[in-house]
This record gives sequence, structure tokens and C-alpha cells, in this order.
Amino acid sequence: MKQITTLLAMLFISQVINAQVDSTKPAETKKILYEGTIVSVKLLQEINSKTSNEGDIIEFETTEPIIAGDRVLVQKGAKVSGKVTESAKAKGLGKAGKLNFTIDYLTIGSGKKVKLTSEIKTEGKAKVGASVAQAVLLTPLFLLKKGKNIKFEAGHEFKVFVESDTEI
Repeated sequence: MKQITTLLAMLFISQVINAQVDSTKPAETKKILYEGTIVSVKLLQEINSKTSNEGDIIEFETTEPIIAGDRVLVQKGAKVSGKVTESAKAKGLGKAGKLNFTIDYLTIGSGKKVKLTSEIKTEGKAKVGASVAQAVLLTPLFLLKKGKNIKFEAGHEFKVFVESDTEI
């Protein structure tokens, strides 16, 4: 009986010592990107309504780190991806081009993807009225006048948001 009591006492003491050792380690806190966190991104390649197609993947990167308190959660230059959801070239009669795309995912260092929310919708200037008026007054060749295509240069910056709380 003494041996069992001694054994139990030793187990108890070892648990207390281990608990004390563990309590001296800094506590690990979870890194969370909260819903609505603003993410600044820049476009890595030119996109335009003349050459883009629905479903094309678009690449971006973060332009500044995402910081919570004194901790950097995401480094500047983290990869971000999106896709073209609608694209139409400018047409005759002054019909403008159209380019819609989303910025969907932020990929962090571990490879985890964080869902972002955004949808960029743009339309070029339509020149239908001007083309018809010019054609009536001058010549039918003005009916061939095209509207403007939409174009975003590489480096164009956008602000998007984290869609929901995500542990990283």
C-alpha cells in the first residue's frame, strides 16, 4: 500500500512540475483575420475587355502587410487571385466594352486560402447617340465608330475585404 501511495504522490508531483514548466512558456494565441478586414491589392498584369475572356484567372498581390496589434498576420506581397466573370469587346455603333471580375482568395504563407469579397464592374463609354447623329448628318461610315474598351494596367490597386473570420 505504501508503494502505491508513493507512486501516486510521485505522479502528482511530476504533473505539478510539468504544469509549472508549461506555464513559463509564452501562450500561443490564434491568428485570426476578421470579417471585414481591408486588404489592399495590386494587379500584376494588364487586363482589358478586348482580350480577356470569362473564366480567365487574374493575379494580384498585397501592397501592404496586414497587421493586428503588433503582429504581422500577412506579409506584403502575398498572392491574391481572382477571375474574369464577364467580358465584352467594344463594338460598332459606339457600343462600349464591358469587363467584370472578382478578387477571390488571399493565399497565406502556409498555403491556406482566405476568401475575399469584391466584384469590380466597369463599362466603357457608349457613343451610340454621337455615332447615329454623325451618320445622319455626314456619312453612314460613322456607324462603324467603336465604343471604348475597358483596360486596367498592371499595378492598379484595389481594396477588398475578408469575407468571414478565418484562423490562419
